[in-house]
Amino acid sequence: MKQMLVDYDHLLNIDYDAPFQIPPVGADTLLAARPAESLNGQWRFTVDVFDTFLRKKLFDAAYTDAQGRALPVDCDLDGWETVDVPSCWNLQKEKYYYFEGSGVYTRTFHYTPRQEGERVYLYIGAANYECRVFLNGKLVGRHIGGFTPFNIELTGHLRAENRICLVVNNTRRLEGIPSLNFDWFNYGGITRDILLLRVPPVFVRGFSAALVPDGTYSTIEAKAWIEDGAGKDCVLEIPELGVRATMRADENGYAATRITARPELWSCESPRLYDVCLRCGEDELRDRVGFREVRVCGKKILLNGKPIFLRGACCHEESTAGGRVMNDAERRHILQDARDMGCNILRLTHYPHDGKMARLADEMGMLLWEEIPVYWALCFSREDTYQNAENQLRELLFRDANRASVILWAVGNENPDTDERLSFMSRLVDTCRAWDPTRLVTAACLVDIDEMRVKDRLAECVDVVAFNEYYGWYYRDYNGLAQILDNTHLDKPMVISETGAGSLPGHHGEDEELFTEEHQAKVYRMQFAISDGRIQGVFPWVLYDFRSPVRMHPMQDQHNRKGLIAFDKQHRKLAFHTVQAYYGQKQKKG
Repeated sequence: MKQMLVDYDHLLNIDYDAPFQIPPVGADTLLAARPAESLNGQWRFTVDVFDTFLRKKLFDAAYTDAQGRALPVDCDLDGWETVDVPSCWNLQKEKYYYFEGSGVYTRTFHYTPRQEGERVYLYIGAANYECRVFLNGKLVGRHIGGFTPFNIELTGHLRAENRICLVVNNTRRLEGIPSLNFDWFNYGGITRDILLLRVPPVFVRGFSAALVPDGTYSTIEAKAWIEDGAGKDCVLEIPELGVRATMRADENGYAATRITARPELWSCESPRLYDVCLRCGEDELRDRVGFREVRVCGKKILLNGKPIFLRGACCHEESTAGGRVMNDAERRHILQDARDMGCNILRLTHYPHDGKMARLADEMGMLLWEEIPVYWALCFSREDTYQNAENQLRELLFRDANRASVILWAVGNENPDTDERLSFMSRLVDTCRAWDPTRLVTAACLVDIDEMRVKDRLAECVDVVAFNEYYGWYYRDYNGLAQILDNTHLDKPMVISETGAGSLPGHHGEDEELFTEEHQAKVYRMQFAISDGRIQGVFPWVLYDFRSPVRMHPMQDQHNRKGLIAFDKQHRKLAFHTVQAYYGQKQKKG
């Protein structure tokens, strides 16, 4: 009877998930990008509506008996359909379009060691939202967060022939980051690269190199994180600057030094990048790094000592065909559209986009605002929710530490001003400053509609105060924007982080008719007329129309239609040209 209960405990066991709630990996185990073996391509896949894979422990099931005869197991790993990795399962087949729950991926791969004592890590660029990794029937790692990379060490678990299974779950959760309600499509799956990394026993986990923000442009601070590197020397080289500096790792494997050098400054007009190499023992890590300084002076934002007006746009990470998955050609297309409109910065909303976007922005000279999905209402009083947010933030900070294009870290968007939220987000601000003093911190703060001013207490914590407003759209009277600007008195830069109106592509009419391209263009003309000279930047919402199930108006058809360009990323609406003309004027004025 006891054995029978064990065999059938999955039938009634509501705590089936408990054995798989191991501590998640996080920023402290993340490795910077380096040459690796790709595991992208065709994987076997099935949706798992009832979590049967975990309930019945099918990752370690016996599929044959002692005589090699097939057993009637409710699973056939090699008989599932094949899907591309990376991909979003929602777009693989129509029946998966709205699926929320667990999806299981599996494949086999060969492994042969290349050097004595090598360590092997699995790298996953993103898996939305929770991912569990099973190797050869054993749970070897877990990660929470759908938009940041993670690593799981496979050393000691590998065989010549290996079976890997990934259980990815995109279920929205109250305690999650983001939580239950958000204004974008909930794509599921392994949405970015999956790689196999080989490193020596002592290796460089990551490094950063940046100008000290003191206005002299003559000092580079280098930091390095060496795994098992206590007391080890490492060498930083920047050949084009004649830099070769040695630094020693402390007991935690952390090393830092300051170097006198005068690099050519990275800017939008001249995006100069340098080859930088960090060596420690048998390992080395390389990156292409730009050197620039961004700081605040009173109400101005300074880039390399000169005031800059942020000519921005907001942008979701979404391909028309691939959902969350896009290639470099699509990323270049986005950056070129932004440049054509006159932008010098993109706000990558509302979560970390693929790190490849920041690398392209470095090359093309486009500034970036990056943020984590601390979006709308969250469980701000829960410490586990905070730890999740902080880890996603630290993973982003680590990944893009060397990206000159990134000048703003954002810790949230449109969150209610409560005591719990203030504590939650001020801690995130402190984390940004502790880890990275070379960039500015912001958040989309709330407007007090009774007093018609930015009264959000978080505004006192950030370097740049941002606020979202939609006067001319949700509020048809434009005077509200003027009142906010008249009534808000802050001794720091202020930008409009969202504004705009919806329009159906190709739908024309009077400029007071909702959802016409004419009305959208008028909203922007009025916005610019009211705010010009009173703010330090503006970020139209949004560059492209995007999928959003919360948009249920017939004109929307489950899309947010506030894009300046249609969902096809081809049709430029009238408002695109309105913004383009205004940005052209701002650029001429300097």
